[in-house]
Amino acid sequence: MSRIANTVRRTSEGLLLGAGLLALASCGGDGSGLGPGDGDDEFAGLKLDCQLASNLLADGGPGPEGIYALTEPKFVEPGSPELSYLRDDDRVVGLIVNGDVRAYPHNIFWWHELVNDVVGGRPVAISFCPLTGSAVAIDPVINGRRVEFGISGLLFANNLVMFDRETDEVYGPQLFIEGRCNAFKGIEPSMIEVAEMTWGRWKELHPETKVLSGETSFNRPYTQYPYGSYDQLTNNSLLFPMSVDNSRPIKERVLGIRVGDTGGKAYPFGELENLGPVSVVNDVVGGDAIVIFYEAANRKSAHAFHRTVGGQTLTFEVVDGQYRDVETGSTWDLAGRAVGGPMTGEQLDRVDTAYTVFWFAWRHFQPDAATFQAS
Repeated sequence: MSRIANTVRRTSEGLLLGAGLLALASCGGDGSGLGPGDGDDEFAGLKLDCQLASNLLADGGPGPEGIYALTEPKFVEPGSPELSYLRDDDRVVGLIVNGDVRAYPHNIFWWHELVNDVVGGRPVAISFCPLTGSAVAIDPVINGRRVEFGISGLLFANNLVMFDRETDEVYGPQLFIEGRCNAFKGIEPSMIEVAEMTWGRWKELHPETKVLSGETSFNRPYTQYPYGSYDQLTNNSLLFPMSVDNSRPIKERVLGIRVGDTGGKAYPFGELENLGPVSVVNDVVGGDAIVIFYEAANRKSAHAFHRTVGGQTLTFEVVDGQYRDVETGSTWDLAGRAVGGPMTGEQLDRVDTAYTVFWFAWRHFQPDAATFQAS
């Protein structure tokens, strides 16, 4: 266990991003956190008994709830006037649970970072960290209780840190998945399948979807990305400097498949695009036969599916810009659905431990993972 409160760094020591981030920090809280003389196990009223490296833990500025997580917000149909904030080329995180199809736009996550929701009758906590480019959904029912998460205002390795609103106990960083603090230490919730792509592509594939309304009861400029050029491939700045793997652009998006605490495999978008604007990778990760579908159009997206259907393991290829399995000649769409041929109507299961994330963050949180290379 680390006694870390007195070593939490302040935003002013590492701020690299300029006025956009300062505007975000001003949304709530005064940026105050821990300083010399504060207690060893507290951060702005939150309980902070954590197994975390203190040199990577930082006060992000807004303080607890300064970035306010939403709980069961309003959803609307595509075409609603409440979606004036959302353009077709904006990225969304998609969930499908028990036939309930929902889209959570990055635009909302830039300002709230986490949504506590119920989808298809199942509680979910879906978070997106703009600084690590990572969207993850977990089952928040822990030890028989549905945990309602909030944003603590802390960052660990530039990744958001969650806390339990009922107990004021810090949970830990999003990308560790398992809890690292207080009563949550060592608890690893189930992950829930997510998909990331543009809003235009998502609603094309899922016209029945619902999407987060821009009427959230908060006065936030949801059309405005508050981090300047931070998410650009050529931008090498981080809010808090840390050691990173520079073998690839640190802000390159990768599709990571997590296996255990540190392992798995990453599929960098650059490597997938080297195979073509529409590409597939047949692979085995953690003993499971999987396939990656990649599409360069619509701001690039990659998706991981299990490729065993009805006891038959399929091998995929791209023919005339379409995904096709070799065994039956059926064609499939980006959502993993067979849309032509003998397997029409079949659905590939998404890999629940797969998510999109910036390269630098993937390498930090999954240091033993393999990396796909197109060659």
